[in-house]
Amino acid sequence: MSFRSPADSIPVSSAPNVALLDAVQKHLLDRVGPALDSALADVDDYLFDRSQSGEETLGMLALRDMRRARGEIVQKFRQALLDRFRQLRERQPVGLETASAGLSLLSEQALEEQLAIEQLAASVLRVHASAYEVAAKRLAVVAGRSEIPNRENPLGPAFLAEALGNAMGQLEMDDALRIVVFKYFERELAAALGEVYERCNALMVTAGVLPELRATSRAQAPQPARARPATPEPAAAPAAHAAGMPGMAGSTAEVAPAMQISPADQALFASMLGQLQMWRAAVGMAGQGASAAPAGPVLPTQDLMSILSLMQHDSSAAFMPSASGDQVSLAAQLRQQMAQSARKLGVTGDNLNLDGLDGDAVDLVALLFDVLLDGPQYDNRIRQKIGRMLVPYVKVAVKDRRMFLYKEHPARRLLNTVAEACEGNRGEAPQERELLNHVDHTIDRLVAEFNEDVAIFETLEQELRAYMAQHRKRFELAEKRSAEAQRGRERLEQARASVQADLEWHRGNRALPPVLDDFISKHAAHHLVQMALRDGKGSPRYDSAMRAIDDLLAAFDRAVQRKPLDPARPLPEAELLAMLASAGCIGDAGEAALDALNDALARLVAGEPALQADPRMPAQAVAPEPPTPEPEPRLEVVAGTAGLDYDAAMLARIRKLQVGSWVQLQAGDGHFAPAKVSWISPISSRLLLVNRRGIRVLVASVEELAVMAKLGKVIVREAATAFEDAMHQVADRLQSVAAKP
Repeated sequence: MSFRSPADSIPVSSAPNVALLDAVQKHLLDRVGPALDSALADVDDYLFDRSQSGEETLGMLALRDMRRARGEIVQKFRQALLDRFRQLRERQPVGLETASAGLSLLSEQALEEQLAIEQLAASVLRVHASAYEVAAKRLAVVAGRSEIPNRENPLGPAFLAEALGNAMGQLEMDDALRIVVFKYFERELAAALGEVYERCNALMVTAGVLPELRATSRAQAPQPARARPATPEPAAAPAAHAAGMPGMAGSTAEVAPAMQISPADQALFASMLGQLQMWRAAVGMAGQGASAAPAGPVLPTQDLMSILSLMQHDSSAAFMPSASGDQVSLAAQLRQQMAQSARKLGVTGDNLNLDGLDGDAVDLVALLFDVLLDGPQYDNRIRQKIGRMLVPYVKVAVKDRRMFLYKEHPARRLLNTVAEACEGNRGEAPQERELLNHVDHTIDRLVAEFNEDVAIFETLEQELRAYMAQHRKRFELAEKRSAEAQRGRERLEQARASVQADLEWHRGNRALPPVLDDFISKHAAHHLVQMALRDGKGSPRYDSAMRAIDDLLAAFDRAVQRKPLDPARPLPEAELLAMLASAGCIGDAGEAALDALNDALARLVAGEPALQADPRMPAQAVAPEPPTPEPEPRLEVVAGTAGLDYDAAMLARIRKLQVGSWVQLQAGDGHFAPAKVSWISPISSRLLLVNRRGIRVLVASVEELAVMAKLGKVIVREAATAFEDAMHQVADRLQSVAAKP
């Protein structure tokens, strides 16, 4: 069953989704049951301490009553939850056991218990209001109901508190002891329900139950002491709870208000979760998914975190990406080493039966690192370097799945910054070696210091980015110079082409003698190009120079007809001398060149043949253009054809590249390195690509880049950052597995 309706029009199914109800029931019992056990154990310790101090009121007698009733309380509480889920599955009407048809006075004991229940529920909801709100609405849809009242909802703290009260109802317990039990259960329940709501929301979202639902209430938990100053929460912030991702304990919750999730990212993540099971079956890892039947006891999350912590500090643990030649995926390697570390901690068995959500987090991170390191922009040394971050990132994903959803998650930003520092960096220059050493230091600190507090990711990312900023200033200056040089080069090419077209139009079909042709095609053309660059075409100086060319051509026309120069239209000697001067022919040399032009016209008037060369007309004295700083990779036309062969879809993607976009470009030695679109010509629409140091590596049109992409010489990223690009690649890989028969 799949619901895709907006949150303001919640659909009601004709029948409950029994499988989903069973899964939610399991998650609730697995977390709330141990929470009650822990609370009762704390009550036992508390009463024992009181008995040692000689306080008989809550001393030995209360301790005896508690130990005698403890097992029965747990059994009745658990049975109340099972009965409520059974009623939901069978669509039986649910009603409060305490409901009464009429009014009656409450006893003092009942009143105190009711107040304790209300206080417990209010205290828990202050922390988890938004997460519970969306979980309750989704559970109602799963149960085929329009709504489930809070005190009848098995996920609600009010129902859980009342279930505890009913479990203690018929037992011989002191009234004060009952209140103590509620207080200890309140503390344990507040911690347990955060994980319950996260897992149940994620499970229902993955199944397609109200994936776009947004909470309207907000949690009111106080910020930890280390939290940054509070910032106003945007209206879309409750999307975190809609995706089933409330904040984990510790500093991770501090970053939540500043994060937002887009519907596209949420849909991508849900799609990946839905296809994981088929991928596991295809690679021989069946039985590890959320929907698979458990092969044994499920490993608790805390035990999994202990195993991962042991692996994190085990220097012998090494992961080789499949790109290095090892055909075993990172996911398989990770599970093998997890099993080895589990045995060191006394967990038996060759295979670990992970909770469905924990297994999803483990496999998604492994797949993400596999495709991240599979690209040609990293050599094996860099792959091993980044591979050391795998276990810390698995720990983050297990505790805080928001890493897959929020672009600004600290762990996600750190991985992007490390990838940026390592892409195409082979340590050839001193600055590149220094940067790689700093990356090593960053990864060493992450592995040594990460203890489930995500704040270390933010600290390390800021330090690494600040270090990179020192180099980036120098590189940005080089990039600016490359763009300015290319801009000047294109303006010059445009001016030359425009002047050449003007001269050809004015000359027409005239067969000019060598002296006149040399003057117009070299000296006059250079002068006009300078005027076009400085003043622009159509400026008075440009038009004046072009009129001088027309006067010279008119004099030639009369000379061909053996007519002397028209006194009404003499040669514009001042303008012609200016043309010669702009090309470096000044003074006596300019006068001599002007005499050569007059003599050429006089010979034509006299009917004499024009000279093939006149030494008075000097060669053009223009300084050559400076060479290109680095040779550009040239586009070679394949198969001996001048046609460009490219994929239309790739061309459309390349057309969307903007200034600041990055691609992977193959160098002459076969290695790939990142290249940035630094400038797009407004003249030719060609793209200037520079490397990380700001040096020009290629100038090409979008069509040429599309050809290079088809030849495998250019790789266009799916997304702007390494993490996001890897997510898209993981989705494509899972989709391709799912599409196979």
